[in-house]
Amino acid sequence: MNADPLASAPDRRITFLAVLALLLASLAALLTGLFGAATWGASMMAYSGAVETGANRDLMRVVLYFLLAGPFVAGAGLLIGWIVFWMRRPGAGVMWVFLPPLLWAGLLLGYMWAISAFCGGEFTCGV
Repeated sequence: MNADPLASAPDRRITFLAVLALLLASLAALLTGLFGAATWGASMMAYSGAVETGANRDLMRVVLYFLLAGPFVAGAGLLIGWIVFWMRRPGAGVMWVFLPPLLWAGLLLGYMWAISAFCGGEFTCGV
């Protein structure tokens, strides 16, 4: 009886297209991380002003941490994705590189849309 569970797994080949997809996904993740880092200054200024005007500090801290998480989400996705890719799971590796930064950016854009549509552009929405 073989104790190694990977010994019975089929050997997956890493093709040129898989490497190209991983490189393109990595570029997209890096750009998302750079975009997230570029918003740090504006986020700090906007939310420090909101807290000064009497907004709920705990709520604003959560929102600020969400806004500042972009580079960390992109970095974690890159690290996990590349490790999974080289463990002979190319499709899952590309997914891990691409999806976490994409989800963060989508949630960020959704939050920005919500505050502009329902709160008149106020970050605190009257809180």
